Amino acid sequence: MCDTWVSWNGWSRLFIQGQSVQMPDTCVEEYSCGTHAPLWLNGGHPAVEDGVVTRDVCGHWSNNCCLFQSNPIKVKACPGGYYVYEFVSPTNCHLAYCADASNINTTSTTVMPETTTETTTMDIMTGPFYPFGTGDTVNGRSDDGSSSVIYLQQPFIFFGQTYNQIYVNNNGHLTFDGAWGSFSPYQFPAYGGKDLIAPFWTDIDNSWNGVISYQQYTSGSVLTQATQDINQYFPDLSFSASWVFVATWDRVAYYYNSGTETSFQVVLISNGHLSFVVINYGAIAPTQRYVQAGYDTIDSSHHFSITGSLQNDITSLPHSSNVNVPGRWAFRTDYGSRGCQFNGLPVQLGDYFWSDATCQERCTCTSRGLQCSFEPCTYSQACRPAALQYSCQNIQRQTCTISGDPHYYTFDNQNFHFQGTCTYVLSEACGNGLPYYRIEGKNEHRGSTHVSWTRMVRVFVYNEEIELVKDHYHEAKVSITVL
Repeated sequence: MCDTWVSWNGWSRLFIQGQSVQMPDTCVEEYSCGTHAPLWLNGGHPAVEDGVVTRDVCGHWSNNCCLFQSNPIKVKACPGGYYVYEFVSPTNCHLAYCADASNINTTSTTVMPETTTETTTMDIMTGPFYPFGTGDTVNGRSDDGSSSVIYLQQPFIFFGQTYNQIYVNNNGHLTFDGAWGSFSPYQFPAYGGKDLIAPFWTDIDNSWNGVISYQQYTSGSVLTQATQDINQYFPDLSFSASWVFVATWDRVAYYYNSGTETSFQVVLISNGHLSFVVINYGAIAPTQRYVQAGYDTIDSSHHFSITGSLQNDITSLPHSSNVNVPGRWAFRTDYGSRGCQFNGLPVQLGDYFWSDATCQERCTCTSRGLQCSFEPCTYSQACRPAALQYSCQNIQRQTCTISGDPHYYTFDNQNFHFQGTCTYVLSEACGNGLPYYRIEGKNEHRGSTHVSWTRMVRVFVYNEEIELVKDHYHEAKVSITVL
């Protein structure tokens, strides 16, 4: 947990399970309150008649209860026997405010604001999550780490494979055959030889903030909740859950020690014969890293890629769903619909690919079998190798701009200034790397009263010459876009 990035503003009151609590005013054990050096109030709480007081805040570390002396805060006692605090950002990310939970059986703390003209709340996780925290086994704080082997209290069937063990890997995925530290996601289907459940596969670093934990259930309210959910999402099964496994990534950061907070959860549900995977998303921090969400099997005969995977809109996950519950995706995983075969490889129903290296023939797996037809790539696509045969992939568009003396802004946004009377090659294809290389030219004129000479720039588009003249009234400009 990291309170440094919280925008503290106003007065806050502490609650745990709806009960008013206060900050501890005696030393707190290291690694408490979801952080390394927990913060406690040094100087005691005031009385009502004391009004607003300022108190020092200490962080316990290295057997020194006040090794870290963080920024002081203001405290006020209110009629009714509770306290409010004007929190400020701690001096370090590994410091976090504590609440005294000695008389309450929970591990979760929520900061609630008092009603004032300026209020704030701690940025807590939201989303359709199953219970977690109390009784969970916690993964170590280790970049690219994993749990030890987890022996399942009931076998779990994953598309025909029966597993009795599982691993919770810090980088946002579950594996069955061993711990796996991979932080570079690949696209599903991968035909990569691994059964994999990936609620949010990316480079996660819980070394400083965030908790990764898991727990199995064979009785109680969690099974009741799972039974209700599965019967709602998959009617006509008369399902009754006998085992539930919940793994939660609570406010974890991206590598390296970014301080961001991303929360998600994966729930495995079974009755011994039918099995399901439910994935829940809370707050998702933006990232430039690739993220793969979904599942894949050893031969990719069954796979699914959740909307937003390997794209730039992964923050939309808390709002997307396949069961009409924002932030939740649910899948039946004990078996899959019958697919097709191509050259001995399984193809999932609905999947498509191009069968040759020139991408002239597109094949789709339908309920009637593999259907192929003539459908070449468009001019803005290139035929590239894929996990299965070939695919038409979009070619990235880039623009270069030439104007004035000339000033040349390249495709990768570099700026060059050329002087003198010369012939310049502005853009050309090198080798066969751009099979659909094309240039579109556009010239623009804008008024100018500060130019006193004439210069000419020529651009060739295929065999057509575009002539741009800059005189003492106008500045010529050309933009070239490679498609």
